[in-house]
Amino acid sequence: MDLTLWLSEGINFKEEVILLMHVDKTTSVKSIMTPVPLETAYGSDYVDTIIRTMTLKGKSSVLILNELKHPEGIITERDIVRRLVFECKDAKLTKASEIMSSPLISLNDDAYIYDAALVMIKHSIRRLPIIKDNVLLGIVTATDLVRRLYEENRNNPYLHAITRDSFVRDKKILIWNFMSELCDLYDQAFKKSSPTVFKIRDLKSTRLPLFMLDERFIFDTLTEYEKVRGYIRIRGDTVTLTSRGLFKARQTPQDWD
Repeated sequence: MDLTLWLSEGINFKEEVILLMHVDKTTSVKSIMTPVPLETAYGSDYVDTIIRTMTLKGKSSVLILNELKHPEGIITERDIVRRLVFECKDAKLTKASEIMSSPLISLNDDAYIYDAALVMIKHSIRRLPIIKDNVLLGIVTATDLVRRLYEENRNNPYLHAITRDSFVRDKKILIWNFMSELCDLYDQAFKKSSPTVFKIRDLKSTRLPLFMLDERFIFDTLTEYEKVRGYIRIRGDTVTLTSRGLFKARQTPQDWD
């Protein structure tokens, strides 16, 4: 497993929310939160079940409840890498309570977007549950904050500069992870004499939790990369390595720019 695919969610978003903090001190956090139902599990559930749920439903986190159904923690992709993979634990024998982030950092439902931005920056987190009287109401993510920032400040030149930098950064991260994963899949398939053409959406690197990363962005980025570098060949919704890409993978696999 390529850990970069998991750790990329740690990209710093502080710069993008600084502007938001100065202007949105009166809007309720409930206006941007994703309301329940959310993906949840219990502290006694085994991690392999949680990972399966996250994978099948395309979720990057699961909130953990106690026996009273009160939120007590959260499991993110980062938690799985740091507390399960790095420690060589068996997901089938490890309970959610052993790797979850706890105590849970949260906000009350009467907080403002400004408060959410402050808390997320202070604690370097990307997901903030909204709770009232131990009842989960919803969750606010870094993406929610950035989306609000874009909507409220579209004509701000400073914001446009941030957006351009983030766009270039996201493209580079997508390409590096995509090519690394594609090379691994190609090698595995070649050794088994299996087809070396793959569905683009089957690659985990196309589901990175980056801001505004959608299918059009992915397809356009990969198509441009195909034309400029010639390392891959895209046909419809499939992709494979070209001979040039194979040569590159053997020579300098750490540099896909």
